[in-house]
Amino acid sequence: MPASSEIASHWHHSVEGLSTSSLDFYASVEEALKTKEAPVRTERIQFGEGGVLSAKRTYLRVSYERFVFDIGAAPFGKDFFFSWWLGKRVPDFGAMLGCVVLIAMPIVLFICFQIAGVFGGLVLFAVLLAGIFLYMQQGGRIGDVRMEDVMLVVPILGPLYLRFFKPVTYYSEDTRMMFEETVHRVVLDVLAGILTVNSLRPLTPEEALPKGHKVGP
Repeated sequence: MPASSEIASHWHHSVEGLSTSSLDFYASVEEALKTKEAPVRTERIQFGEGGVLSAKRTYLRVSYERFVFDIGAAPFGKDFFFSWWLGKRVPDFGAMLGCVVLIAMPIVLFICFQIAGVFGGLVLFAVLLAGIFLYMQQGGRIGDVRMEDVMLVVPILGPLYLRFFKPVTYYSEDTRMMFEETVHRVVLDVLAGILTVNSLRPLTPEEALPKGHKVGP
């Protein structure tokens, strides 16, 4: 599993005697999400099967804000295995870049003073910060959290960003839960279609349930 994610929930199911295409399964999931007009971002990523020199396995990643579904599908002998891992992204290189931001901030503030004087420079600096915060907020909604990774580790600015631009609200919690339920339902629907085409039994209610749930804001 990726070191840059906090695993919150997991689901898997193995189908005996099934031969299908992992990439076709991913494409069907992507198409179903497009049909629903879900505000998510999808991409194909690769994780090693083991250590550094091991073979790579392709997964479908579905992102919404800092939350990601890594969806997998692969043969296992004569059977076929489907799974997803729900995680919350954590900053990877954010700490190092955050140090760069701390060094750059006084320089930017000095330039603002040179351009607009002390009072005007402070106003200009505040406007620049607000613009950066808004940019990060919009990017985070579609899974592009690279700028957030940097800002969240910066003292004072990180907490200010969370307090005023990314507070936990009823709406943020509702949309997070909708993201989880929507992607899980799409995976189940696509798998159900594969089982029907191959004249295999459908999943039981117990088999369709996630294996755990620990995700939080």
